[in-house]
Amino acid sequence: MKTKLFIIVISTLIIGASSCKTDDDFNPVICTTEYVYGLKITLKDIDTDAIITEGVTIEAIDGPHQETLVLSESSNSFYGAGERAGTYTLTITSLDYQTYVSDPIEVSRDECHVITETIEILLQSN
Repeated sequence: MKTKLFIIVISTLIIGASSCKTDDDFNPVICTTEYVYGLKITLKDIDTDAIITEGVTIEAIDGPHQETLVLSESSNSFYGAGERAGTYTLTITSLDYQTYVSDPIEVSRDECHVITETIEILLQSN
């Protein structure tokens, strides 16, 4: 009788342990409503190290998706890929600087938002 009781107790413990909740079940991820950009690009003149914001266009391409990055004058940086993960190639054009084409830039995401890739690019004047 003691053996049967022992087996029942052990079986109950094993079944109970296999159905335990993890910390993630008790601590759900709470996401913010913040809109996060996947790309933050700062442009500088390679010779003077001066920040470039005027007269340039930055196109970000990920497969069929294409967008023009937008300048934030408060940060002197260009932003794009809002809440959109992907692999982007940037093409930077200007009348005053040589055209620049980037290597692929991977924008990933976590449970809530994209993870911003902050990149500084040096441009060569014409």
